[in-house]
Amino acid sequence: MTGTKKKRFGFALGLSIYALVLAGLILIGLICFYFYISAYEYTRPETTLRRYIVAAEEKGFVDEIQPFVDTLDHKLQAEQESIARVQENLTELRYAKKLSACTEDRLVYALKSDNQLVGEVTLSRTDAQRMGFPTWEVTDTTFHLDSLSQVAEVTVPAGYQVRCGSYILDESYLVDDQVHYRLLEEFYDSYPMPAMWRYQSGKYVGDMDVQILDPQGQPVRQEELDEDRLTDNCTAEEKAAIQELTDLYIERYVIYLSGANQAHTPNLFAVVALTVPDSDLYSRLYQALGGQGFASSHGDYLKSITYNHMMRVGEGQYVVDATYLVDTYGQNGAFTTTTNNTKLLLVQTGDGLRAIAQESY
Repeated sequence: MTGTKKKRFGFALGLSIYALVLAGLILIGLICFYFYISAYEYTRPETTLRRYIVAAEEKGFVDEIQPFVDTLDHKLQAEQESIARVQENLTELRYAKKLSACTEDRLVYALKSDNQLVGEVTLSRTDAQRMGFPTWEVTDTTFHLDSLSQVAEVTVPAGYQVRCGSYILDESYLVDDQVHYRLLEEFYDSYPMPAMWRYQSGKYVGDMDVQILDPQGQPVRQEELDEDRLTDNCTAEEKAAIQELTDLYIERYVIYLSGANQAHTPNLFAVVALTVPDSDLYSRLYQALGGQGFASSHGDYLKSITYNHMMRVGEGQYVVDATYLVDTYGQNGAFTTTTNNTKLLLVQTGDGLRAIAQESY
C-alpha cells in the first residue's frame, strides 16, 4: 500500500509540475503576444497620427494655427479672440488617408472638422523597428484654415463710414471711391457725378458686427442703403419742378423728331429753348435737324410718361429717369406704340431748370 501511495503522490506531483510549467509557458506566450500586439498597435500609422492629434489638442494647436492667425486683422479682432475662434473649429477632428499622395514610406492624411478640410499631416517611415514592425513619425503638418476666415465688403454713399466690431475702418480699407450709381451710369464719362465708396475689411474668424454710420456717426439700417432709396433724395418741390420741365421737354422732343408737321425749324427752336445753350444736348438737337425731312410717319404722338427715378446729384443738378410711350402713324396708315426710356441731366439756371444732357437706353 505504501508503494502505491508513493506512486500516486509522485504522479500528482509530476502532473502539478507539468501544469505549472505549461501554465508558465502559456503565460509567457500571452505576455509575448501582448507585447507583440502592443508593438503592432503602437507602430501603426493611425496610432502615430492619433497620438499627434491628442497632443496637439491638449496644446490647442497653438503652433499649427499661429501662421494663419498672423494673417488676420487684429485691429478688428484681438489675437487671443482669433485663436479661440479657430480652436473652436478644430474639435472632434477626423482623418482620412489621401491615397493619391501616399507611398510605401510616406503617408498623407487629411484632417477634417465638421466635414471641412482643415489640414494635412504627413507621416514618414523611420529606420527604427519595434518587434519587427516599422515605426512612423510626423514629419510635416499643413493647416488649411482660410475657409474659416471672412472679409466684410460694404458699399456705402460717399462720406459714410463702416464699423467692424468696435473699430471704424479708416482710409486704408477704402478699396474704391468711384463706385457708380446705376441710375447715373450714362453720365459718369462726361459729367462729375456722385459716387459710392467700397470698403473691404481685413480677415477675421466667426461673426463680426458690421455697422454703417452716416456722416454724423449715427448707425444706419441696411434697408436704408438700398440704391433705389439712396437715389430718391429730391424734395416734393424739386420733383414738381423736374416733372414740369421734363413733361414739356419730352413732348417737344417727340414732336421735333417726328417731323410730321414739316415745321422742322420751329420745332427745333421749341425744344432747344428747354436746354442749356451750347451744351452737348443743344448741339445734338441742332445736328438732328438735317434728317427731319426724311421722317416716314404721319405723326408721333406722346401717349404717356412714367417717372422711374429723380435724383439730386449736386447743387441745382438733377437726373431724371423716365419711360414714355409714343403712338406712331406710318405712311401706310399703320399704327404702333413704342416704349422709350430716357435719362435727362437737368441744371438750375437763371431761367429755371434746363436740360444739359440726354441718354436713351
